[in-house]
Amino acid sequence: MMYYFMPLLIFYFGLALCIAYGGTNPVVVLTCALPMIALAALRGHCGTDTAAYYQAFTDLGQGNGYGGEPLFNAYAQLLWYINPDPRFVVNSISMTTALLLLWSISRSRFGIWFGGLIIVPGMFYELTMNVMRYGLASSIFLMATSISPQRKPTRFFIYAAISTSVHFSSALLFILFVATTRRGNTLMILTAAMVVLGGSLLMPDYFTDKASLYTGISAPNASSGLLFLLIQIGMLGVMIVYRRQFSIPPVGWLICAVLAACLYGMTQVSYAGIRFQLILVNLMLVMLWRQFSPPAGRMNRNLAMCLFVIGLIALAGRIHNMSDEEGRGESPFLPYRVAPALQDMG
Repeated sequence: MMYYFMPLLIFYFGLALCIAYGGTNPVVVLTCALPMIALAALRGHCGTDTAAYYQAFTDLGQGNGYGGEPLFNAYAQLLWYINPDPRFVVNSISMTTALLLLWSISRSRFGIWFGGLIIVPGMFYELTMNVMRYGLASSIFLMATSISPQRKPTRFFIYAAISTSVHFSSALLFILFVATTRRGNTLMILTAAMVVLGGSLLMPDYFTDKASLYTGISAPNASSGLLFLLIQIGMLGVMIVYRRQFSIPPVGWLICAVLAACLYGMTQVSYAGIRFQLILVNLMLVMLWRQFSPPAGRMNRNLAMCLFVIGLIALAGRIHNMSDEEGRGESPFLPYRVAPALQDMG
């Protein structure tokens, strides 16, 4: 477990330096994040879905890929052209996701509080070493939300198209982000929903396969999804208690609350609920981050402490999940393994 803890501690040291400095410093953030990036980019059979990606990418030379998302597979094909090695393709995608996430954190004034205190401890290893398609798509979503969908709708739509082509479910992030953060966007939301629905009708086999996959996988136990629910409740509480610090309308609170309750109920009958919970956690965090507009122009100390506690809860859940699967499956998070070439050097 120390392989995962030490890079995080170094990153937290960088956050402390930035907080003492009074704002996000890109050089400090990226420098202190290098051990985490190396951990993801130089791994061997490590990370729950990693083995499945290695196996799928052995057929890239025959034009096959992983999933039905065209842009994700096109990027994988490009990496294969550079170096026809499944491990190189997988680890390069992990590094791309890590760099995009950390670039967004380092380029935002309040990135160290929202991205640094919650995304990194709670989601960095999951997004870069496990759910890689969604991880890459969510990093693009994070970049997209740095611009206003009202002021630059064309650019926002382009980002949405790119992200959705990397992972189809990320379309929900863009639709819900607009629905929860802006009043009077009913027409835009309905149009986007119709586009997504129309696209899904063009790919019936893909969605049928997904439905069959998750229908056969039940939730691990009665507490499945409880951690995500606690994180969602914590972020919802922050939205409401510190409502004057965030430009989030009450309808946004309502949508998040209803979705949190419904998705937790879904986790009790299908593993798909946990996947959707991850999307909602990601959405709520980005809502807080991008809609943060403090009257005083600086981070409230009590609010920062709330974010820190939520991040610790998310980190505790990640540690629990890693420990629970230790030694199980073809590529569990524990024990950590570096790439075979590096092992041979040792």
